[in-house]
Amino acid sequence: MSTTLGREKEHRGSDFEGGDFILTLAHGTDRLESDRLVLRRVTRDDLPFYTRLHAHPQVAEHLYPEGRPRSPEETKAWMEYTLASYEKLALGYLAVVRKADGALIGRCGLMDMVVESAQPEHGMRRAWFGRERAPAGVALTYETELGYTLDPAAWGHGFASEAARCVRDYARDLLRLSYTVSAILPSNARSRRVAERSGARAAGQMEAVGLAWDRYLWPLDTGAYALTR
Repeated sequence: MSTTLGREKEHRGSDFEGGDFILTLAHGTDRLESDRLVLRRVTRDDLPFYTRLHAHPQVAEHLYPEGRPRSPEETKAWMEYTLASYEKLALGYLAVVRKADGALIGRCGLMDMVVESAQPEHGMRRAWFGRERAPAGVALTYETELGYTLDPAAWGHGFASEAARCVRDYARDLLRLSYTVSAILPSNARSRRVAERSGARAAGQMEAVGLAWDRYLWPLDTGAYALTR
């Protein structure tokens, strides 16, 4: 993995309050690169591709409640949220571009996720994709979710694993996170294999957006910190 780096900030300890924390692609960072891929920030010019990707039945099946494809309006809202997250948190999905032909083939990156700090007496811990969605008055652990979604036309060539490992290495070596998490639906065997082959391990389940997700933990051996309040 190669990077062009901007400034970084480091927060240690377990008292992070969700302030100025530099995550995926710090301001001034240009891109992440692996042998066959470039990972760069999403731009509004990418909207047509992501509109098609999010509406693809094979993609929607493993991402959204009841496998419902996203509408063009929902994908536009996703893009605006992603662009805003770069500025607010320096965090978000990155566009995955194939070096061989310059084709945009998917997205991969670290997203904002929070989970209940305490394990409930019954059932699974609740989680929210985005801290603004979490209810008030609940003790929360701030985490990052390593997510990856590729165009089905690019499946079967190892691109998802390569992109995920690129982001994993960035999180470990540059951001010095102690861990990140992937939320994977139990039916999504393909994504589960990507996580397992890249060093992640199953760590129970959590509930988010009304669904039960397998929680895959990516241990990053930095001796760093958990993000809690």
